Amino acid sequence: MIKKYKFKILLYLFLVACGNAEEQVRVPSSASEIKDPVDLIKLADSKKTAGAYDEAIDALDKALQLDPLSSQVFYQKGLIYEEWDKREEALEAYKEAIEINPDHNDARLGLASLYDKSVLNELALEQYLKVAETIKNDPELYFKIALEYWYLQDILKTAEYYNRVIELNKDHLQAHLNLVSVYERMKDWEKALLEIKIVKQLSSATQDQQAMKIAENKLKFIEGRMNLTKGDMKRKSEPPFD
Repeated sequence: MIKKYKFKILLYLFLVACGNAEEQVRVPSSASEIKDPVDLIKLADSKKTAGAYDEAIDALDKALQLDPLSSQVFYQKGLIYEEWDKREEALEAYKEAIEINPDHNDARLGLASLYDKSVLNELALEQYLKVAETIKNDPELYFKIALEYWYLQDILKTAEYYNRVIELNKDHLQAHLNLVSVYERMKDWEKALLEIKIVKQLSSATQDQQAMKIAENKLKFIEGRMNLTKGDMKRKSEPPFD
């Protein structure tokens, strides 16, 4: 009798322990069950990963009810809307994040990327330059700035920022390759040829056949231009063409 009683007690304690363990590991699956904005951001991120964008936005809207001035929540909304291909909503979300926190560089980079995709290059450049005020010596940021200057046809600034990239990363193949076109536009053949030489060395070391082919084609083109007389150059570059 005593043994049966002890067994029942042990069984009861075991079941209670299992029940507590289940409660401890249970993770809320809906935004309505969560009261912490940080946890709502985590939930939104998991929903985004699963492609449930509407549920992710719902979670972030709940987070904003709890903390209406969270720049991070607005930034996360921008990321989700951008991945969801809702560009206007993404722009507004990034702008809200920046309005709350002007130093939110990730939101500025997101905004700049969207402006670039929309061919609003002046606005993209403005955001990249603003970020560059606080993030110093970032070669990839300088590379993006150089691209925007190129799209805006500010050739001197384009050259300046590509050279800044190379100062920080001398083996940046794409920066060297892009500089070939920049110096070609400037008709600075000597610098263009030097960049081609560097591109060929780097592409050989990295076995980048595409970059090697582009460099070889550029070399043929520039050598041809260098051999033209001024009169020939004018006939080749101005109408009526031969």
